[in-house]
Amino acid sequence: MLQFNKKFVAGIDVANRFQVDRFSLFLERIITKLSKKEKPFSMAEEERLMQIVGLSAEEFHLLVDACNFVFEKAAAESMTATLIKDLLKPAGLSAALLAVFEGVWKVKGQALVDAFKEKPFETPADVLVDVQWRVHLQVAGGESNHNLDPLGILQLRLLSSNQGKETEDCGNLVLEAPHEQLVGLFENLERIQQQLDSLSQE
Repeated sequence: MLQFNKKFVAGIDVANRFQVDRFSLFLERIITKLSKKEKPFSMAEEERLMQIVGLSAEEFHLLVDACNFVFEKAAAESMTATLIKDLLKPAGLSAALLAVFEGVWKVKGQALVDAFKEKPFETPADVLVDVQWRVHLQVAGGESNHNLDPLGILQLRLLSSNQGKETEDCGNLVLEAPHEQLVGLFENLERIQQQLDSLSQE
């Protein structure tokens, strides 16, 4: 089952502003570029689409991310077009746009599945070997109104791997983030885990 977080649902809400024919062309571009691991739109194309549909930059990228997620999930699990349509219904996508998703996947879906199988992701140069974390309470506000803003601090230890050659210690990467950003990070990690689980079950 697809997991609908707030950003995904927001992206689907944006999709409902599209006309059917325009949304079909939009999805075709998304899925075609995804199979090539390329950015779907140039900066100029993004700006033109945002003006035509009346979207902010944030709304546009929510929409692109939502569509990418659906197609990546569908390719990882080799879903049928009908299953994609059924899974997207609870997200609030209009019936007309559900049919567009179904139609685009029928035509372009198998090519994306084949592309995912034929073009595995390259092994990253740096490998995560250890994670340390702690919580820091930061005082916010004036002298008469002190509020404690918790910050999560992550320390990631990385090793550089050169195709089987001796690894080198890259040192530590330190990330500091407030609660909202940590929630976003967790949601992205959960999405990655779901896709890894799906691939491991094939």
